[in-house]
Amino acid sequence: MKLKELAKLLLPPLVVGGLRSLRRALVPERRDSPAFQEWEYVPEGWRRVACVRGWNVDNVVQAQTAKWREFVRLTRGTGPLGIYHEAAMLSNISYVAHNTLMTYGYVLAMAARKRDRITLLDWGGGVGHYCVISRALMPDLEVGYHCRDVPLLCGGGRSLLPDARFHEDDDECFSRTYDLVLVSGSLHYWQDWKGLAQRLAGVSRPYLYVTRLPIVQRSQSFVTIQRPTQHGYDSEYLGWFLNRQEFLDHMQLMGTTLVREFLIEERPVVHGAPEQGEFRGFLFVSQEREASP
Repeated sequence: MKLKELAKLLLPPLVVGGLRSLRRALVPERRDSPAFQEWEYVPEGWRRVACVRGWNVDNVVQAQTAKWREFVRLTRGTGPLGIYHEAAMLSNISYVAHNTLMTYGYVLAMAARKRDRITLLDWGGGVGHYCVISRALMPDLEVGYHCRDVPLLCGGGRSLLPDARFHEDDDECFSRTYDLVLVSGSLHYWQDWKGLAQRLAGVSRPYLYVTRLPIVQRSQSFVTIQRPTQHGYDSEYLGWFLNRQEFLDHMQLMGTTLVREFLIEERPVVHGAPEQGEFRGFLFVSQEREASP
C-alpha cells in the first residue's frame, strides 16, 4: 500500500487536506502541468468560439487603464523601454518587451524616412499604448494615430488619448490608407486571419508590420485557448499558432514582399500542442509603394 493511501486510512480528512496544502506551498506545481497553463491546445478549433468571452469585457479595460499613468511614466526619460504593458505589475526591465519595442522602432524609422509626419493604423491596439511608444521612440515625428479595436477598449482609449482616433468598425477603419499598419499580438485572435491580412495589406502604403505572431515551423496551423488571469484579465480567447510558411505564402499572394523577419524571444508553453512555437515579427512592403495623403 502506498504511503498516501495509508495516510487516508489513518489520518482525519482535515489533516490530509492540510498536508496537501502544505505540499503545494513547499513544492510548487510544474509550469508545464495542465493546471498551471495559460495556453492550451484546442483540437476542435474555432467551434469553441461561443464558449469564450474575448477582449470586449470591462475587466480588460479596467486593467489597462489602471496602469496607464505608470506606463506613460516609464516611457519618459532615458531609461530602457522594456515595458510589457499587459504585465500585472509594470516595469521597464523586460528583455522580451525591449526586443519587441526596439524592433518596432526600426520599423517606425523605416516608415518615417525623409518625412515629418506619418499615418499609423494600430490594429488591435487596445487603449493606444503604441501611440505613446511611437512618441517616445521618435519625439520629432508627428504620428497620425488610428486604432481599431473592440468598443470597450476604444472607449477607454478615447478617454486617455483624446487626440488619437479609435475605430470600432471596419468600414471606417478601412476607408483610407496608412503609411504604416501595425498588427502587434492581434492577428492570431481573428478566425479568418487570411481575410483580415488581405484587408490590412490593402490599406498599407507601403508598410505592414505583423509582430508578436505565434508561429510553428513543422506542424499545420492550430488553435489554442489563452486564459490570461496572470495579467489581471478575467477572460479567455481563442487564437492561432500559424505555420510560418503558410503565413508567408499567403502574404506573398496578397501582393506584399517580406522586408525583414524579427526574433521576439517569447515562447509560451501550450499544453497538449502538436508543436511548441514562438512569437516572431514580419515587416512587409506593399508592391504598390504609394503613401497615403
